[in-house]
Amino acid sequence: MPRKPSTHLIVSYVLSLGLTTSLLVGWVIYIVRSQAKINELASRVGVRRENFHWLILGIGCVLFGLLIVGLTHQMAQALSERRYAMKQEEFVSNITHEMKSPLAAIRLHAETLMQGGVSQQEHSRSLGYILQQQERMTQLVDNVLETSRLVARKRALALEEVALRPFLEAYLEEARERVTLQNRRLFAKIDTSSRVLATEGALHRVLDNLVSNAVRFSSPGGEVRCLVVDTADRVTIAVEDDGVGIPKSELRRVFDRFYQSGRKAGGSRKGTGLGLAIVEGLVKEMNGTVRAFSQEGWPGSRFEIELPRLEEPHLGQ
Repeated sequence: MPRKPSTHLIVSYVLSLGLTTSLLVGWVIYIVRSQAKINELASRVGVRRENFHWLILGIGCVLFGLLIVGLTHQMAQALSERRYAMKQEEFVSNITHEMKSPLAAIRLHAETLMQGGVSQQEHSRSLGYILQQQERMTQLVDNVLETSRLVARKRALALEEVALRPFLEAYLEEARERVTLQNRRLFAKIDTSSRVLATEGALHRVLDNLVSNAVRFSSPGGEVRCLVVDTADRVTIAVEDDGVGIPKSELRRVFDRFYQSGRKAGGSRKGTGLGLAIVEGLVKEMNGTVRAFSQEGWPGSRFEIELPRLEEPHLGQ
């Protein structure tokens, strides 16, 4: 279990706030009780102003107020940094677990092959499983590298024209086999003739993360749907599942880096908290938007990407 933020930060803040408030109250009481002396002293030094003590009282209250605001800001910043550090620790723990699982599977099947005496069918199955787990590890490493690039904002995507229909048809044919191996169904409806400014690599990674996310939060035997449709000036790519859905309170946070949803996945793996953050970052680089939808009381969730369509060239030009 990840550690909760240390209570000493909150205790220190409460004590500091209490001390500052006590000093403020003491300051007010002292000025009010000593107003005659303050006004007399002010007149002696040449300040000809009645009720001079109110000016001194106001200045002191402003200074104490600024001190309280500063303490509160420092406390909020410290808590934010602590939570971010905890998320990083949880990410390291999750990515380590995610990598240990395929490594263990690869070793198990490799040892089986080394023993010999296996049938051709078992030999092919083990090799296929090794390649599947190797691909899983490659995706994990690519996600880590991609999120580092997005955070550093280095090497922006070199956008080019991509015809969506042939790209999506090829991608979905490849993805359907992976989804089937995980005991889910992949349904696709591609109703587009759009061209967009993007890269095939970025689109591939975006869809991989969304489909993997949908599979993770679906029950065995469930269905993942990829729906693509053109609108007036944009194309919408939606990935849906019929899984556990997303709590309303989490919809605005699911794209945060390292964020782990409170919903329970269909499998045992929690993920790394990077996939949806990468989706949002790449979609923004392609001048698009991505949103998450989920309705309380209804199964499943929907992730909807909108990308600007390129104008079709006119005939004769």
